[in-house]
Amino acid sequence: MKTLTKIATALPALALLSACATTAPTPTAPNTPTTPTTPSTTTPASESVTDAAYDRMAPAPYTCTDDSQILAKQSINKKQVMLTATLPKVNWSEQPIILNGDVKGDTASYVNESNPEVVYAWHMTGDKGILAMKWADGKEYQVDCKIGRS
Repeated sequence: MKTLTKIATALPALALLSACATTAPTPTAPNTPTTPTTPSTTTPASESVTDAAYDRMAPAPYTCTDDSQILAKQSINKKQVMLTATLPKVNWSEQPIILNGDVKGDTASYVNESNPEVVYAWHMTGDKGILAMKWADGKEYQVDCKIGRS
C-alpha cells in the first residue's frame, strides 16, 4: 500500500515534467548560412549559437549615430556579448551578432572574426558603446552609441 501511495503522489510531478519536455531542434547542415551579415554575405551557423550563460535580465538598449539601435547583453562571466543591431546604413534590422572578449577595468571589448568577409568589434565603457565593422575589401563602418532609448 505504501508503494501505491508513493506512486500516486509522484504522478502529478511526473505529469508536469512530461508537459515541460521539449524535443531538440534539428541541426542544420555544416556551413549552412543562417544570418545575413551584409546584404550580400552570410554568417555561418556556428556564430548564431552560444554556450555561454546569460541571466534573464533584458538587454541594455543603445541609441547610436545614423539612427541605429543596438541591444547588448553580456554573458554572466563577461566573456561574450550578444548584440541585436538595427543599422539602417547597412540594411540591418534586428541582426543578431555574438562576439567574444573580456572586461578590463571599466571597459569591455568583444570581437567576432569568424566570418572571412567582415570583422565585428563592440566596445563598452560607462554608458557609451562603439560598434565597428571592417570588411575584407577594406571598407569600414562604425556607430557611436549611448545607453538609453531616444
